[in-house]
Amino acid sequence: MALCSLRHASIMNYSIIILLEDSHADFPQFIENLHHVFSTREDSFEIIIMANGTGGFLRNQLIKLQGFNHAIKAFEFNAKTTQAVCLQAGFKESSGEIIVACGSYQQITNDSFNKSLDALDEGTDIISPWRQGRVDPSFNRFQSRIFNTLVRTLIKSDLHDLSCTVKIFRKEVLEETKIYGNMYRFLPIVAAQKGFKTREVNCQHYQERGETGFYTLSDYVTRLIDIFTLFFNTRFIKKPLRFFSSIGLGSLLIGLFIASYVFAEKFFMGYPIGDRPALLLAIFFMVLGVQTASAGLLGEIIAFTHGRHKKEYTIEKLI
Repeated sequence: MALCSLRHASIMNYSIIILLEDSHADFPQFIENLHHVFSTREDSFEIIIMANGTGGFLRNQLIKLQGFNHAIKAFEFNAKTTQAVCLQAGFKESSGEIIVACGSYQQITNDSFNKSLDALDEGTDIISPWRQGRVDPSFNRFQSRIFNTLVRTLIKSDLHDLSCTVKIFRKEVLEETKIYGNMYRFLPIVAAQKGFKTREVNCQHYQERGETGFYTLSDYVTRLIDIFTLFFNTRFIKKPLRFFSSIGLGSLLIGLFIASYVFAEKFFMGYPIGDRPALLLAIFFMVLGVQTASAGLLGEIIAFTHGRHKKEYTIEKLI
């Protein structure tokens, strides 16, 4: 990770971490808007830009941002990595009590930033904006609606806009919550599992200048895998035997049913079974069931061995 610009600072009220992954002409305007929002709050703040696979875009933009350089730390990764890694790296460089994580371009209005920050001051640990009055293309809204509906159905979450890249939280949230890969968008859900207070705030959508249109097939596959990973981690990470044993039991029962049918034909109707594909299918399902359940048992042993010393709670305060 190469350092572009750095300002050493003491403890700040806010650290704004921007995960810069795309090259957008409106990026300087986004920085100017953020600077205006936090300057008017009369609190100390810093802006940390984590450039992830943008080539020389960040270096060119820093020239346009010279008026704000006193508040900016800028880093450029040598190779493209994931959003979670960018956030963790930016967090290590931050000194703010409250973290404001954003994507490459502005998604909510300046007033909505202030509204979300005020909501955090009301005793909440993490704020997840819900963009109202969406002004992006209809197909983008359709994709976002399908994604969030799927998450709410599988994960039993009350959040409606995990696609929004803006996340506002206290630094303790990231200190106690581990995310990896593409799990950044699910930070509010993972934090809630840790016991942190999560709140969704209605925010006015800002006219985005980011990517629009169709995602590639790999993007859809990646998102589905992320949702399944979150589903498993929130439901079965501490009890994998329940997940694998249910699948294994189902497979075993299917195999036993097919085998019973084949042997019933053998004994009552005299049909030969030596060359019956159904017999091989029954054996396949039974073996698959036993192996799947065994994998769950192995996962349970690993979870117990490595997880018994892991802290699984957070303490709000000592009375």
